[in-house]
Amino acid sequence: MEAMTVRPRPAATAIIIAAVFGAAAAAAGGGMVGVDGTQFVVEGGRTIYFSGFNAYWLMMMASDPARRAAVVAAFAQASSRGLNLARTWAFSDGGDQPLQSSPGVYDEAMFQGLDFVIAEARRHGIYLLLCLTNNFDDFGGKRQYVRWAADAGHNLTAGDDFFTSSVVKSYYKNHVKAVVTRVNTVTGVAYKDDPTIFAWELMNEPRCDADPTGGMVQAWVEEMAPYVKRVDGGRHLVTAGLEGFYGDGEHESKELNPWGIYYGTNYVATHRAAGVDFATIHLYPDVWLWGSTADEQAAFFRNWTRSHVHATAAFLGKPLLVTEYGKFLWKGGGANKTQRNYFLDVVLDAIYASASRGGPLVGGAFWQLLLDDDVVAGMDDLRDGYEIILAEDSRAASIIGEHSEQLASLNGQDAEALRRRRRPASSHRKTRLGSGGDSDALRLPRTLLIRFISLSRSISSFIQDNFVLF
Repeated sequence: MEAMTVRPRPAATAIIIAAVFGAAAAAAGGGMVGVDGTQFVVEGGRTIYFSGFNAYWLMMMASDPARRAAVVAAFAQASSRGLNLARTWAFSDGGDQPLQSSPGVYDEAMFQGLDFVIAEARRHGIYLLLCLTNNFDDFGGKRQYVRWAADAGHNLTAGDDFFTSSVVKSYYKNHVKAVVTRVNTVTGVAYKDDPTIFAWELMNEPRCDADPTGGMVQAWVEEMAPYVKRVDGGRHLVTAGLEGFYGDGEHESKELNPWGIYYGTNYVATHRAAGVDFATIHLYPDVWLWGSTADEQAAFFRNWTRSHVHATAAFLGKPLLVTEYGKFLWKGGGANKTQRNYFLDVVLDAIYASASRGGPLVGGAFWQLLLDDDVVAGMDDLRDGYEIILAEDSRAASIIGEHSEQLASLNGQDAEALRRRRRPASSHRKTRLGSGGDSDALRLPRTLLIRFISLSRSISSFIQDNFVLF
């Protein structure tokens, strides 16, 4: 069994944690997150890095006042580990517990649940990435929108009609407007004015079988991202919600996709669209490459991450977040939890390696944070094999918490100075699955990597401060 990576604990843990909590709370209360090149910044152009989690269930749980303790507990546990970003749903289309029961018709109790989530996130100094609909059938998604249009007499049959039907697009735009302009009943602040909201995500994991090469999703994003910006007044950031699959556009690398096939999106082209402020990828190598060996999955992970960091730096010049990453746990598999923790280590090492040297990969959010069923009844029903329960999984909690501390130590850098220090982006490398690639940075012992990065930054700063370079 491969030894676990040992993460060095920062010397002044309490000071760092207090600093990041204070900085996050101050930013959430007084300034929006913006973008400066490949960095996220808050007021004064100071950098902010994100250690986050997914909890799609927050609004649904908070819609019942008797179960709101679960939301409070989730944010409290997350903030105690230094987490400063939560990704969650701002949609539930039709079904048993809808936010939007039919086009333009909303359940006030559900909306008040989302109000409560935003207020609690603000109170705990945690930013929110709010997703506006789903590619898949869970919680309605694009097929529910198409069904609504078909029920209204429009000749639509396929889920991918979501991307092209003017009627369906009008339904989606109306939902965007309803959410973005909502005035929070807890705080009295309109969502579009609330700095607790880090960004809007157009859709969770858009894919398109009707146009596998990506043009249909591309056109939809090019229409919807600017629309969200207009309704929002341009105050918040917007992202498309992509998993990172390449299409057939310029600078795309389809051979890097799982099984080397198209999924209906263009990573580079779509993230270049007007109104899209930052890029996203997801990481599920064991599911995407079902039946492959652990070595093949590890090779895929290295190639996937490295390629997207290069492509983002070379062709986008925007920040990059891993907005979902996870490894499936088989029931009763203690060894699998060890493998999961190793996966967490590798993902978080990659994020820190990029962030610490001024690269575009500047944060992530694991899938998914849950609580023990003793906290509130019904939590066990949300288990999907990817859950991390911080209160009972001490090793995973330690890995995540120490990563949060390390990213917190990078917060507050001057983005302009960081850009001057950063070396020019290298060309996009189409590293094929299984090849060794061009960099061994992810395989260096972690203590050596951190010391090397720290020394390099110190030398670079010393030279800039004391010499004139010609």
